[in-house]
Amino acid sequence: MPQYVLGYVYQIGDFDTAGSNIAPQNEQGARAQGSPPFDLTLNSGTVHLQLVIEDDDPDFHETGGTDPLQELVNPVTIDGVTYPAGGHVILNYVLTDDNGFEGFSITIGSNNNGGNTTTAFITDQPMMPGQTYTFTSEGNIGTNNARPYSEFACFTAGTLIETPDGPRRIETLLPGDLVLTVDNGPQPLRWIGKRTVQGVGKMAPVTLRAGMCGATADLTVSPSHRFMVESAMPELLTGCESVLVAAKHLGNGRTITQTECDIVTYVHLLFVQHEIVMTQGCPSESYFLGEDTNRALNNAQSSEICALFPSLETNATAVLVHPEARAFEAALIRDALAA
Repeated sequence: MPQYVLGYVYQIGDFDTAGSNIAPQNEQGARAQGSPPFDLTLNSGTVHLQLVIEDDDPDFHETGGTDPLQELVNPVTIDGVTYPAGGHVILNYVLTDDNGFEGFSITIGSNNNGGNTTTAFITDQPMMPGQTYTFTSEGNIGTNNARPYSEFACFTAGTLIETPDGPRRIETLLPGDLVLTVDNGPQPLRWIGKRTVQGVGKMAPVTLRAGMCGATADLTVSPSHRFMVESAMPELLTGCESVLVAAKHLGNGRTITQTECDIVTYVHLLFVQHEIVMTQGCPSESYFLGEDTNRALNNAQSSEICALFPSLETNATAVLVHPEARAFEAALIRDALAA
């Protein structure tokens, strides 16, 4: 099931309540308690939290009956209270300032009743500690005003991977599951890992629009993720019918773009050897245990992989399943694809 990251989550205790300032209000009559304007100011030194929600659709709802699967993936502690994994998350109301900046009340752990207690306040952009935000209007989310998670998170797990039983969402795969590979048929997964990072600079994700490199739907990957390209151009340049080209080298500003974002979750699939798998119609690589392995993982993940593949600690050389295009070859392939 897809997972969505709420990138900017603030505890009620993070807000200054001196003078005209208030903390985000509870819900009353399906709206924010009281009447705008509301002055909200974060205390100095406030650091936002993140929440990961599992949902079977891309919209964040208010009413539990409409979407009962809006659940926490991991336990989270907010204002001293720990909410367990599986807790239901509800979007209550929205506040808007004169510049169009929006903030939302959420409730964790209860069903909607039109008078929910605000557990936390979320935004689609960071709030600056010490700056007063004057929200001049408010509105109920209700049944018909669900907000897409894309307002709060720039990337979601959910890429479809071809298996012998048909396409499966990448986050549902487990070690031991069979995945169809281009060169070696069904192969068991040895390991699957996730890492959530800031999607800026060299870590900004690359999106292929549907139709590019065989993709049947938009596909978002890490910039160094390589696709297998089969066409006359690779064969002309390299003598090989197919080559691997990193996503960052295919960008053309139109149908293949690299865009910075706040939060991005990259998912890694690892087999006994490097493989090509089909991702939404596009042939792309599995995780490659090359010399840059540790840069893409956290310490625990690196230790886990080294336990599975002891040769990594002896500097054994991994081998790409297909040759990789050199920089000038990748540029020519990019231009040919964009033509």
